[in-house]
Amino acid sequence: ALGALFLALSPKCKTAVVIDPAEVRGKDGVQKAWGQFWQSDSANERSLRYRHECLRTGLRDELNCMLSKQKNADNHERNSSPPLFPTNILVVACHACQHLTDETLEIASEYGVNVAVMPCCQKDHDGWWKGLTKRLVKSNNTESTSLSIGTVMDLLAAGKMLGWQTGSSAGVRYRVKMKLMDEGVSPHQNRMILCRAESRESGRKLQGGKEESPKVLAHEKLTRAYRRAHRQSKNEVESPVNTSEKRVP
Repeated sequence: ALGALFLALSPKCKTAVVIDPAEVRGKDGVQKAWGQFWQSDSANERSLRYRHECLRTGLRDELNCMLSKQKNADNHERNSSPPLFPTNILVVACHACQHLTDETLEIASEYGVNVAVMPCCQKDHDGWWKGLTKRLVKSNNTESTSLSIGTVMDLLAAGKMLGWQTGSSAGVRYRVKMKLMDEGVSPHQNRMILCRAESRESGRKLQGGKEESPKVLAHEKLTRAYRRAHRQSKNEVESPVNTSEKRVP
């Protein structure tokens, strides 16, 4: 359903691939469910495939195939069709159970593609965060008796995608948002983590045409704030304290 929603909101999308080890209403189940809403027309030639495979292997292979076709395309193909960049690809995972949410985000960031996940059945495998959830709520004096482990794990997953180095190998960084669906549609798991890939070359222009990353800009602001807090400037030097003076009796 989440995948169908994104397809409905992306009319320019040309290819959709469903990766799942289970068969939904037979091998043609997805085609039957989406076919009437996902058809080729005079403006767009669309394709829909269902790949019966675990995402651990299927997703990597599918991304490799998509991007390698573009990389190895001949000049005629490049001139007859628009180029396919990683940022033109969206990976969607609905009710990705436990560690599959993390693995989906990890694979997507390795290739620099956009990704949207709705986590499910979140679990703290190491048990490091369970005790903290109650203490966090208690320290904030809120009315709730505890903070669900699912909420905490989803926030941690979103935080990973915000890391400075996430997507660096693919030349992108991620703009991350968390959206809530209507609980009437999905009462227990209604949080979506949306990660949009952006080129790392979109920072502030410097002399010579080079780009300055948000990390550099953030450090500059932090440095200025530090100097203001300590009443220092770039040209100020504190007077040394003379500790050798003798006391006069």
